[in-house]
Amino acid sequence: MTRRRPVHLKRAERQSDGGFIIRRMGLNPIMLRGEALLQTASLKAGDSFRLGKDVEFQFVVKAAAKEAPKKEASKVGDDKPKKSLLKQPAFLAGMGVAYLAIVCIIGYVILSDSGSAESGPTAERINAEAGRIPTCIKNARRMRQVSEQSFNGAVGGRVGRDGDATYAALWLAAEPSDDAALAKAAEPIVEAYKRTALAALASETRGNNTLAQSLYQQTYDLVPDINCSAARFALQRRAAVKPVARRSPDLL
Repeated sequence: MTRRRPVHLKRAERQSDGGFIIRRMGLNPIMLRGEALLQTASLKAGDSFRLGKDVEFQFVVKAAAKEAPKKEASKVGDDKPKKSLLKQPAFLAGMGVAYLAIVCIIGYVILSDSGSAESGPTAERINAEAGRIPTCIKNARRMRQVSEQSFNGAVGGRVGRDGDATYAALWLAAEPSDDAALAKAAEPIVEAYKRTALAALASETRGNNTLAQSLYQQTYDLVPDINCSAARFALQRRAAVKPVARRSPDLL
């Protein structure tokens, strides 16, 4: 009785090109397509071959599994080409705001002198703050190169007449760039800062807060740069000595 069943590749081999061959592995004769197989022969799907007299096999190639359907790349209505992120106005606006915020932080934290953490009005503190003014001028020049908008929001002051040594005139000029030469050019500002701030301190000590507030304002006007610790010191003292407004008896 003749039997047919699929072969599970016990005597068949797959080649590198994807085809299959059948190899004679024993002494029993193998009949393929009605002819005796001497050693090897190629196999095609559906080929039958006989082992011995009674056992007949059919070569079956298992069909490849179907690939799962790919998910749609986009929903209906989303087939329009999207703009590049760098070309979207909202993204660009957000990047601009973030850039300005970073510049402001750099100007306030990095470019400012760490010595501004000192507190309390003393003559030593005033002299130390005055000594930082040349460095503040250099930092203001750097900020102006990084962001004109941030610079305009942090630094001010009048240039003055030709030849006048003012804070604005020095940060607008590219020279002198040498530290020693810049310190020499800034000496009139440094000395004026010391005199005005010491006079304000004396008025504060005597309790004349109105005069002290006016003098601290003049001190700030000499160094109108909120990123400079010398300017922030003057603003802090001006706020500290601000006279307390008295309520009218009619309002009590």
